[in-house]
Amino acid sequence: MAGEFSFRSMVKALVDGVCIAIAALPAGLCRLEARFGERGDLFTLFGQVFSAVPGLPGNFLRRAFARLTLDTCAPDCEIGFMTWFSSRHARVGRGVYIGPMCVIADAEIGERSLVATRVSILSGKNQHGFDAEGRLIPFSRDRAAFVSIGRNTWIGEGAIVMADVGDGCVVAAGAVVTRPVPSGQIVGGNPARVIGAVDTAFGREEKVRIMP
Repeated sequence: MAGEFSFRSMVKALVDGVCIAIAALPAGLCRLEARFGERGDLFTLFGQVFSAVPGLPGNFLRRAFARLTLDTCAPDCEIGFMTWFSSRHARVGRGVYIGPMCVIADAEIGERSLVATRVSILSGKNQHGFDAEGRLIPFSRDRAAFVSIGRNTWIGEGAIVMADVGDGCVVAAGAVVTRPVPSGQIVGGNPARVIGAVDTAFGREEKVRIMP
């Protein structure tokens, strides 16, 4: 068993290295782009290209590109098919799983958190305003907020997150989070509200208490 584990680790390290090499040139161009301006056209282009690679090879390539371009990205995270980062300032912790078809903006995802399919984590909830003539103002960095997802938190399918979520939380499928969620809470609905509590210590069996 030890030999098999060692062999698998060696193969994984080899594949990681190959994918890092493949992603190095696109990532280098993205770094040059970031040095000379705030626009992220190349970052978006290459991120979406890598997002479209299916299966296990895609997971390795997306992780390699994220490790080379994001502010922080752990080497053991998983990033699903058609998932991409709209901001290079995102941070992904150790053991994080991000499912298919997600969009992650200015956000930090804490260790061992799980993000289901079709989740959007936005750069806050005040990204757009109106000018003096009542016309919508396009997104600008000065209106962006950094959203933090805590450790050991589960974000359900199709949720939209625009505010911080604490450690050990559960965000129900389809929930729209517009206000900060304290640690250990279960939230659901639009806008999301507390519907229960996760009564647990990290590393122990979870006992979910639902409010009537």
